Amino acid sequence: MRIKKFISTFFCAGFGVGFSPYFPGTLASFTILPVCWFLKENFSTQFFVLTVCVYILICFFLLKIILIDKNNMDPKYVVCDEHIGQAIAIIFCNQKVLEYFIAFLLFRILDIFKPYPISYFDKLKNVSGVILDDVLAGLIVSLVFLIYHGM
Repeated sequence: MRIKKFISTFFCAGFGVGFSPYFPGTLASFTILPVCWFLKENFSTQFFVLTVCVYILICFFLLKIILIDKNNMDPKYVVCDEHIGQAIAIIFCNQKVLEYFIAFLLFRILDIFKPYPISYFDKLKNVSGVILDDVLAGLIVSLVFLIYHGM
């Protein structure tokens, strides 16, 4: 059981990024960008979206393992939700550094300040709330790029 919890914690901590003493969420959002770039460059958008969906399911399952019996349902070291939100945010970005940078900034602003309706999901103190606030922030940024690129 301890190895299962260790692996789950390491995965949900962004493979260690979440244990950074400085800005773990921002670091996680930044470090997922090269992975997303690679996937978007070498595979279809459909494959990229499917990969993000599978990642969401894995994170949901692993978060249930590590957050059982926890008072704080969203500890700072859990950054897999930032990976998810940032990946969703760049779905409609072109493979341009400037677009990734803008998506990164917009996502971080929404994730930090949590305007409504993001704040609604952030207040849910369960595994779904941990993930859904970042999913919604990512979807908002993704929608901005979809509109910018003319749907």
